[in-house]
Amino acid sequence: MSGHRPLVLAYHATSAAWSSPLAISQEALDHQAGHLRRRGYAGLTFAEAERRRGEGTLPPRTVVFSFDDGYASTLRAADVLARHGYPGTVFVVTRFADSGEPLRWEGIEHELAGGGEELDPLGWDDLAALAGRGWEVGSHTVTHPLLTGLSDAELERELVESRTTVAERLGGCTTIAYPYGQADARVAAAAAAAGYTAACTLTGAHLADEPHLRPRVNMTGADTGRRLALKVSPAGVGLRRSAAARTVRRRRRRRDWLPAPASEREPTVP
Repeated sequence: MSGHRPLVLAYHATSAAWSSPLAISQEALDHQAGHLRRRGYAGLTFAEAERRRGEGTLPPRTVVFSFDDGYASTLRAADVLARHGYPGTVFVVTRFADSGEPLRWEGIEHELAGGGEELDPLGWDDLAALAGRGWEVGSHTVTHPLLTGLSDAELERELVESRTTVAERLGGCTTIAYPYGQADARVAAAAAAAGYTAACTLTGAHLADEPHLRPRVNMTGADTGRRLALKVSPAGVGLRRSAAARTVRRRRRRRDWLPAPASEREPTVP
């Protein structure tokens, strides 16, 4: 096993026209990629970084650019990253790749408002084209539910069906990003049982770092200059693993974009 850890970055849409926390402009992404390239970071897909980490061959400085949900604008990100010699990993919600419907799920309706064509999903031809450019296509489940609130049967379906669909369409699928960035020990064990070799979360505090609970750093368009340098530095990443970060996480209220657990929801009136 290598003692090195990859820097795994998390993005969603790539657009200068969409004023949403889910979107980053091409200019900002270019700035961030250039910063890491100048500092000697090698770029790998999530699956390749995981494989090389296990083999002990991971470069000392490795970055993974990951994109959740499967926005069509990920194609813009691919063009930006290609200028720096970086591949990416896109985690796709298979229902939308199948149907072509605008991306939408519980909890972030206010973020999606006014998105228009920015909510268009990548289709399978788009995803195949990205794979042909050296990108990895992973799973983001079938419908983007909060996995920790599902029954065992529902959880298995979301994990297995999405992985099977991506594999059948593109020849393989070994990784997953959990919707809303949330997972617990039960979800991680289910992901392993479903055949995923690695999976990633997205939380402010990095509570765990194991194959099916790999942490990521959320990136925004505000991450430039000194803020960017600190955020992606060993010290900045280390802060997310600190006791202070864990304390802050425990004290924060539940995010308004996170669906309430089934036990907290109002009963449905027939």
